[in-house]
Amino acid sequence: MSFLALLLNSCFLKQDRTTTVYGTITDERGQPVDSILVLAKGREWSKETTLDQTFSNRSGEYELLVDVPKKFDGVDVVIPFGSLTNPKFQSLYKDFRVTKDGQPTNNCCIAQIGEKTRYDFQLIAR
Repeated sequence: MSFLALLLNSCFLKQDRTTTVYGTITDERGQPVDSILVLAKGREWSKETTLDQTFSNRSGEYELLVDVPKKFDGVDVVIPFGSLTNPKFQSLYKDFRVTKDGQPTNNCCIAQIGEKTRYDFQLIAR
């Protein structure tokens, strides 16, 4: 194989692993909720590692842009429970409903590596 063919082949085999997850966090009345922690966790076999995190803004919006290392086979999007990691969620809300790309889903919340996925969360009050 020529050097040029090898170079071109390696360029085409490179997968873009940049993954974008974004959405809006609202309460049951549809009002935006700020200061809710959202995590992007890389999945590697049975363990997870936090790759990035952000808080929802005043409009309830969040966005995570992650360059996912090759050792991970998936990205989970998580609103963590716990008073230390997510105090506003823990004190005011007990659960959430989710839509993926505008459609209700029970398959929360796995983002495809290399793609852009929207997850909207509707928080359920205590």
